[in-house]
Amino acid sequence: MNNQDDEFILVATVGKPIGLKGWAKVNSFTRPPENLFNYKNFFIDEDGTKKVFKIKKFSKSGKNYIFKIDSFNSLEEIERFKNKEIFINSKDLPKLKENEFYWKDLIGKEVKLEDGTLIGVVIEMIETGSDDVLVVEKENQKELIPFNFGKVIKKVSGNLIIVDWHI
Repeated sequence: MNNQDDEFILVATVGKPIGLKGWAKVNSFTRPPENLFNYKNFFIDEDGTKKVFKIKKFSKSGKNYIFKIDSFNSLEEIERFKNKEIFINSKDLPKLKENEFYWKDLIGKEVKLEDGTLIGVVIEMIETGSDDVLVVEKENQKELIPFNFGKVIKKVSGNLIIVDWHI
């Protein structure tokens, strides 16, 4: 998830249509995937403009999640949104506890060692299954640093992340 917009957050994509009545698979990027349905207002980019839509119904179908957009009642209506990205407004994100961060808020921060040595700037995040990983770049060199708060990540404030990391 690179170059994240500050106003809109990418949370899913529309998958292939299911049936004839406007249902489609949804590929959720939220963790866990069903958290996607905690939000009320969604946006799809159409010709450079984010247009709001409401999910009328959602369901689990085997390993997949499916949904129906309010007012879509046919295969043809949902088909034109296949592979489109689904966004939420960042204002709708839940408030986080202390020392919890959204990826979008970490990208662009400087990363320094505890002695003040600059490692670089966070350019993206990688989900690995255990700890998320900061991708830090300086002079076209990339360093991968696990986002393990307390052990590796010592402090996050303003535009700075302090780490205990050996490079």
